Amino acid sequence: MTVRFVVTCLFLICNVGKNIESAKLQALPLPSYIGKGCLRDDPNLNECIVRKGAPVIDIIVKGDPKYRIPKLDPLVIPALTIQQGTKQVGLMMTCKNCELHGLKDTRFVKARVDEKKRHVEWDFELDKCTFLGQYEIEGQVLILPIKGEGDANITVNGITFTYFYDYELIKRANQKDYVEITNSKLKFNANGMKLKLDNLFNGDKLLGDNMNLFLNENWRDLLKEFGPAIGDAFGTIMKNTLGSVSDLVPYEYIFPTS
Repeated sequence: MTVRFVVTCLFLICNVGKNIESAKLQALPLPSYIGKGCLRDDPNLNECIVRKGAPVIDIIVKGDPKYRIPKLDPLVIPALTIQQGTKQVGLMMTCKNCELHGLKDTRFVKARVDEKKRHVEWDFELDKCTFLGQYEIEGQVLILPIKGEGDANITVNGITFTYFYDYELIKRANQKDYVEITNSKLKFNANGMKLKLDNLFNGDKLLGDNMNLFLNENWRDLLKEFGPAIGDAFGTIMKNTLGSVSDLVPYEYIFPTS
């Protein structure tokens, strides 16, 4: 199976290469809406992380320029491309000026932190999220040909995802340690997906309606194909949000000693 996913989003404009040198010398406290970090030797460290992190989601999705976090709901994705080549699906789909809606309703439900191994796992739940934008598609889906361009509305329901990452501590010129993510991935699952692609087959209503019906009846097969791409989008959001904060806030402020 060949899967290619490309996403260029607002994060890449806002975070990569922006004030990197000056940021490396900053030692900001955690945002006031988080407060003091969890003690690294707390026997209930995982519970503390969820207790402090869960209420923050609704705030942080509004954006925080001080910590170089853009607005996340809706998250603007200037270009998103899915190129898929399998026995069931072989197509190229692009979405321009895509907006991802619904992240504000994400629930942070569980954390697992191994400070000695410097490995972290976070579990999240989200009832639904919606992608809106201008699509172009050409290829085949489950043997049937598909082609068109127009407005896209893709809603994914019953989402659960786990973000895994490993990190190192890097000492900077101010002699403080900062988190640097060395490896990360996101495991994504969902129990439903609904698609509406307008103007398929050059506006042929009969063909377009039948194709939309077919796509929605076979959402399970499509989700297997598109799931990794959606997971990559969520992983990009997680890594850049976390990286923006950890690049400015020393480790001793995130996990202070007792």
